[in-house]
Amino acid sequence: MWRLVTHHWIRAGVAVLVVGTMAFGLGIAGYAFHVCASAGAFIDSASQIRTTADAECEIASWKKNMATDSWAESDDSGRGGNYYARISNGAIARMHLVEPSEIMVRITIRNGELLSVSIFANTPRAPVVIQEWFKTDTQNRFYLSYSKGTVPGARVQFAATLPDAQRRKGFAVRTTCLVQPGCKKAGDVLPVIRELESGVGPG
Repeated sequence: MWRLVTHHWIRAGVAVLVVGTMAFGLGIAGYAFHVCASAGAFIDSASQIRTTADAECEIASWKKNMATDSWAESDDSGRGGNYYARISNGAIARMHLVEPSEIMVRITIRNGELLSVSIFANTPRAPVVIQEWFKTDTQNRFYLSYSKGTVPGARVQFAATLPDAQRRKGFAVRTTCLVQPGCKKAGDVLPVIRELESGVGPG
């Protein structure tokens, strides 16, 4: 009788452990999907900014969205500054399942006019900065450069007058890099960088 009771509790304990592990795994997967989807929508929304009015609407939406962390650095004129918002993988990074990563957007306004929209894909091994310039004589092409440091970063810059098909490539960040460890190069985070490195400009 005692053996039967013991076996029963062992089976019950194993079942609870299996169900708990599955629930934990599903919870992590669900959170990872949420981070990727939110970051993708975040970048897509920023890429739609075309005017100062668009930028002001985007900044206002950040303040209403509890999922984003936002702040501002006003300039001395009182008619502009740098406006920031970010989405991170904080919950699973704190569990040490992945390294801390984030997508940060910066909108820069000077003298009441939109100057630039920047996306910072801050990943541990391959940080990437994307900058779209609105007040510039820059030609309609991508400019790729690298910064030196402990972890070299890539910077892709382009004018807002770039054709839409190319602009989309410029903003096409692989947000899965926030929740998986396989993104070791800048081209893994922003695929258009591979095309620029190969010398074949994106079409």
